[in-house]
Amino acid sequence: MAAWKSRIVHLGLALVAVWPLVHMTLVRRFDVSPWKLAGWGMYATPRFDLLGMEIYGHVAATGDAEQLTTPSGPERDAGAAYLERYRWLRALADDRDLTDVVLMAHPAWDRVTIVVFRPELDRDSGHITMQRREHVRTR
Repeated sequence: MAAWKSRIVHLGLALVAVWPLVHMTLVRRFDVSPWKLAGWGMYATPRFDLLGMEIYGHVAATGDAEQLTTPSGPERDAGAAYLERYRWLRALADDRDLTDVVLMAHPAWDRVTIVVFRPELDRDSGHITMQRREHVRTR
């Protein structure tokens, strides 16, 4: 019985020792927030709560792009839920709920572009810069 307890303790210690490397890979590869998933990056990275979003639709008939300036209630709710997911998961955040709601509300659009803005510390200059990420989903 003591051998099992010892193995469990050793496995737990090994996981605690390896997790920072796995988390750093997730942050670098998928832009996951260093503040989430039990990451220790929160001690070295400022946390900004500010996020901005713009939504554009591509009109199939004319080829024009239209900005969504007055979202409906369901569009606002879906947008808020998406931004909350994006705050922590960034590139891994699923935008299908939001784009489905927007495409249903705008049947003339065949493509939706979601542009998310978030502040980030530029490691080289030490300045705060606004990062822009676009997500494009077609009908």
